[in-house]
Amino acid sequence: SLRRQRQMCIRDRTWEKKSASELGLNEEKVNLLIEKSFEDKATMGAVIIKDGYIVSEKYARGFNENSYGTSWSTAKSFYAALIGISLDKGEIKSLDEPVANYVDSYNSQSKQDITIREILNMTSGLEFPSHEHEMMFFEEDHLKYALEVEVENPPGEKFQYNNVNSMLLGDILFQVTGKKADVLFEERILQPLSIKDYKLWKDENGNVMTYCCVDLSARDYSKIGLLFSRNGTWNDEKII
Repeated sequence: SLRRQRQMCIRDRTWEKKSASELGLNEEKVNLLIEKSFEDKATMGAVIIKDGYIVSEKYARGFNENSYGTSWSTAKSFYAALIGISLDKGEIKSLDEPVANYVDSYNSQSKQDITIREILNMTSGLEFPSHEHEMMFFEEDHLKYALEVEVENPPGEKFQYNNVNSMLLGDILFQVTGKKADVLFEERILQPLSIKDYKLWKDENGNVMTYCCVDLSARDYSKIGLLFSRNGTWNDEKII
């Protein structure tokens, strides 16, 4: 049953394995998929899961099932999910609320109409220079940098993949919960998934880098992938 499948991968906090044939898969095709995953020399590890079971996995030389890989911008989706959880808990009333309801510096005339949805969708209209805010990564205080970025387009009109948008998520979450984004991620997503080995990056001022940089094993990334693919449900509990 689906309920049974949902329980498979976290029994005793360990994954269970089954062969491709046991799950109705073609073993030759599974092996080919693993091989293709490693055609990219940057691949550290690959895990194939079917119905909550590990069907196949492979790691590059020097890596194993416990090795960290850095998420880079995939973390944007993890921290954005916390906004959805806060919405469900009533901590945020609507995605169409102005960011200014929670971030004081957004009460300026140029930013007062930017909504949480536009931050999430990256249609905020915030300035997007030629260096694409890559300089923020080398600042001591990433949040201060993000809050000082001004507006260049009317909100909602133009999509620009701008890290500054995602860096603001942590401040919004802190204002509505009193907790930093790393604590919320631990409490609301990682702990329910029995993920205990991880690193969540912060800048030198202790701000959580909500636009990037979570370190997990390939198996634990797979848990989050399953959580998302199952519409936020884990072990019959609605997480997101």
